[in-house]
Amino acid sequence: MKRPNVWLVDDDEIYVHVTKKVLAHLSDNIQLQSYENGALAITALKKSLEEGQDLPDIILLDINMPELNGWGFLTEFKKLKSDTPSEIQIYMVTSSKDQRDQTKAKEYSELSGYLVKPVFEDQLVSLLTERFGDEW
Repeated sequence: MKRPNVWLVDDDEIYVHVTKKVLAHLSDNIQLQSYENGALAITALKKSLEEGQDLPDIILLDINMPELNGWGFLTEFKKLKSDTPSEIQIYMVTSSKDQRDQTKAKEYSELSGYLVKPVFEDQLVSLLTERFGDEW
């Protein structure tokens, strides 16, 4: 059974800490990586591709971050998408309830969904089950 690989791309230390705890509680089989901005995540993604390392299965991506925000990450990810051998599901996870952000998110075919913080355990279970069935 493949270990689910989940990346958290968010500069909110509390959200990242809590989400890691919840995911670890759900299953000790989940691989977790976190990056405090989109630039660090893109660099890690490029390195993973170059070195043949495991790619994330799911990315939980914040909108508002320093250096490279969620929208910038998606722009850079589009450039790499053809090089990724597997499907990466990206969920925009943000505290923004701004309708403009939700509308903009619909313009990105790379996004699998849009979640407003706080994200609850049942939502994470749904994401994992949607991607892996009962195999996580």
